[in-house]
This record gives sequence, structure tokens and C-alpha cells, in this order.
Amino acid sequence: PVLLPRPTPCLHIGRRRLAQRNSSGLLLLAMDDWKAAFGEEWDAVVLGTGMKECLLSGLLSVAGKKVLHLDRNDYYGGASASLDINQLFEKFQAGAPPSEAELGKLRDWAVDMVPKFIMAGGQLVKVLIHTKTANYMEFKAVDGSYCYRAPKARSSGEFGRVHKVPLTPKEALSSSMLSMLEKGRMGKFTMWVASIDCGKPEGFFEDGSFRDMPYWTRVGMTGRKKMPLTQWNGDQFFKDWGLEAGTIEFLTHVCALYRDESWRSAPALEVVSRMQLYLESRTRFAGMTSPYLYPLFGLGELPQAFARLAAVHGGTYMLNRDLDGSPVFGPNDLSLEYAEDGTVAGVVNHDGEEAVVARTKTVVGDPSYFAGKTKPTGSVVRAIALLDAPLAEMEKDGASSCQVIFPAAQCGRCNDLYLFLCSNAHKVAPVGKYVAFLSTKVEGPTQGMSNEQIAHRELAAGLALFTRPGAPMPLHLFYDAYPTYAPLTNGTKDRVFISESFDATSHFETAINDVLDMYQRITGETLNLDALAAAASAEQ
Repeated sequence: PVLLPRPTPCLHIGRRRLAQRNSSGLLLLAMDDWKAAFGEEWDAVVLGTGMKECLLSGLLSVAGKKVLHLDRNDYYGGASASLDINQLFEKFQAGAPPSEAELGKLRDWAVDMVPKFIMAGGQLVKVLIHTKTANYMEFKAVDGSYCYRAPKARSSGEFGRVHKVPLTPKEALSSSMLSMLEKGRMGKFTMWVASIDCGKPEGFFEDGSFRDMPYWTRVGMTGRKKMPLTQWNGDQFFKDWGLEAGTIEFLTHVCALYRDESWRSAPALEVVSRMQLYLESRTRFAGMTSPYLYPLFGLGELPQAFARLAAVHGGTYMLNRDLDGSPVFGPNDLSLEYAEDGTVAGVVNHDGEEAVVARTKTVVGDPSYFAGKTKPTGSVVRAIALLDAPLAEMEKDGASSCQVIFPAAQCGRCNDLYLFLCSNAHKVAPVGKYVAFLSTKVEGPTQGMSNEQIAHRELAAGLALFTRPGAPMPLHLFYDAYPTYAPLTNGTKDRVFISESFDATSHFETAINDVLDMYQRITGETLNLDALAAAASAEQ
């Protein structure tokens, strides 16, 4: 089902139609005279066409800013691009070219380099509605959400089990993840989480150190009990409820989507809010069987849709391809120029011996454009599997797409594993074929190791799903590992605003929070997405 407003024919950006429009120069405004474009003064220059950068470019353009958007590549998406099957094989040096006899219609593959689901009730959907970018795309719900549990004796050679996250009371009663007694406790807990308003406490303490401290209440053994959610951390909160460790693990990692044990020290109110997001996303649109959405034709549609948004509002785009197909600038041609007070004054393109400057007082971009202004934050490892059958659990449930979360403790790790799997239902693979992504944060040393060796060490629990008896053997399996970066400063001093690299999570909430934080630092204004999305929905 299409879950956001259907696009009008004149604005629909399909993958193949957009390629034709690019070749005709529709979105490559001013490419016939890039030096003239550089010679103008801009409110902001954005470097890179990844999802974050395109989203910021669109938001700034909608706010009335004059934006010049550059990319050293000749395609949209940057690190978050979607590759066709030939590009995928070329990137990973697969040897023999892809075979249609083995893989089906080759033109039907679209493989994301940063695969992430969209929380249906999350911030990105609100941005899509506010900016009306949803008019350019079509979305479909992800069919299922699953949780991995390790065997009781890990040394026994047994394989772990993948459990479906229950959708109905009947499914909850039949699930083997919890005991019958614990199911009752969790049911009461879930109903309480869904019932409270995190923004409206029920009262305030008036004694001792808790004076003016807000509280919420729940029914306990001896009546109503006050719960200071802003004072408690996650550990204190769950101790008060008396839930079992396995239940808490499920709630914090699968529902609240914490990647590690940071929920223990996080404010209890934050933990509750994140669980509410999961519950609200599950019921955001009619017929949903998970809290996740995914765009048809893959996530590469997102940067292109936001690029179209910026162009509609006057933004100018320059990919590294002139109208005759020749590159405009080399990989190291773009640099920054600064004013005497240390703030950025422009972006310089070193065109041979001539330096051409695009004047601006604000520069935005991804870490790859700013050597010396970022710091490493770790590495992400990923395995990409092309399959001709779904997981057995999916087949049993009739699911064509799913997410499986492997809580860290179930894998003997500090960080969770995420398995993302989709198919022709989302127009990313031929009929009868599937693409699966398994990712996590790298925890051990990597010096001297190949990507495959890193993946087999870090992703062992997830890769075992493809080697257990009866599992779908991958037609092809690719391995990727890349470093992640964050800016050294927040950019408010020199007006150079750098996004963080995409993390290992399989959802967009951390990414969209980075975008909204950058927008606030760039403009000094906070986007009230709830109000803006409501106004946009009412207008439509």
C-alpha cells in the first residue's frame, strides 16, 4: 500500500525517469555556465548530495535561503546512494559480471549503500510531510519485526532462534519469548507506556530535594505510586517495574531501539518516549504490521526527492558533470576560503590555474569534504547478501520484508546487530529475489584484516542465519567496512557545519536528529515538526 500521499504524474520521480531528466539537465540548473553560478553570492553552499545534505538543502531552500549544492560525484546520493547490480558488482570487484540467469532481471535490482528503515511516527516522516517531499515518492510498510535469541548453551553448536515481535494479544500469548506470568506484567507495562503523556506530568513533588520535580503515576500494590521520570535513569525505572532481564532487553533494544546498554544511564523519560515512538509508529498508518516504512525503489530516492524540493524552491544543483558529460572539478579541487575573522567566506574550485570562488557565509557538508575538521568515531561493518529465498520465519508469516534485531548480549557483544531484508515488494529486487543487509559497529582491532575477516568476526551471529540447516544460501555475499566521523566543533564559530557519518542502525532516527540539530545551529531556529506536519496535512 502507498502510505503517504500519492505523487502527481508531473512530479513523480521514478528511478528511470529521473535518470532521463538528469541527462536532459532538468535538475542540473546552471550547468551550462558553472563559473557564472560560482560567481554569485549564496546564503549557503552545500557539499555532497547524501541524504542528510539534500535534506538540509531542501529545508534551507523552503526557508527562503539561496542555496548552491555541489557534489564531486556525477550522481546523487553520495555514501547513501542506491546502486544498480552492475555498479554493485563493480564496487566490490565481484569478478564475473552479474548473470540474468542467476539473478533475474538485472534492471530490477537497487541496492542501498546505507540501508535504513523509516519510523512511521518518526521525525523523517514529519519532514517529508512538512516539505511535501512525500509527493515525489511512494512508500510501503515493512512486513515484520523480529528479535534474535541465542541458544541457552552457546557452546553446544545450536543455532539461535528468531522470534516475531507480537502484533496482537493472540500472538503475544503464543510467543515463546516470555513466560505466561511475565506476559501479564509486560502487558500492564505496555498499556501504561501507551497511556501517559510524556509532556504533561500529573503533578510535582513538594518536599525535600524533589521540590518542583514533576512526576507521573502508576497503580501499584498499595495504590497509585509516584514516578519521577525526569529524576530516574533507565535502570531505576525498570527496577521499579520488576520486569525480567529478558523482557527489559527486548523493550530497550527492540522497542526503544538502543544500540547498546546506554539506556541504563539515560533519563527514564527518554526511555519511555522512545518506546512510545515504536508503539505510535506501529499504528501510524492503516494496515501496518511493523513500525517501519521503506520507499519503493530504495533509499536513493530520498536524496533525489529532496534535491527536487530544493530546485523547486530556487536551489541550484551542480553534479560533477557538465552538459557534455565532462567533469567540472576533480576530487581535490574544492576547498574553503576564510575571512580575516576566521569565518568561512566561500568555496573555491581550483579550475586549473584559475581559482573560482562561490561566495557564502555558510557551508554545509559531509565529513569527506573537510579533512582536518573531523575526528574518527569508529567503524561500521556490513554484509550484503543477494538471496533467492526469504528467511524461514518470514516465509512462515508471509512477509516480503523485515528487520531482525540481535541484542548485543545475545551475541556476546557490546553493540547490537541489525538485519534488514526486502524484496520485489519494495521494487529493489526482481520477483523471487531478496536483498539482505547485516550491519554493526566494529568492536575489535582491524589492522591487517580484510573486510570479509572483519565481517565474519563481528557479524557471526547474523551470518549464521544463512548457514543453519534449511537457510537460504546467498547467491552472492559482499563485505564492506568503513570508518565513521564526527565534526570537531559544532560549526557556529566558523560557520562550517559538518554532518556525522551514518551509524550502523537500521533506522533513520539518529540521522534525522543530526539533521535537525544542524538546522538549528545553522539558522538559530528550531523546527517544530509536529506543528508543521499537522499544518501541511491539513492543507493537503
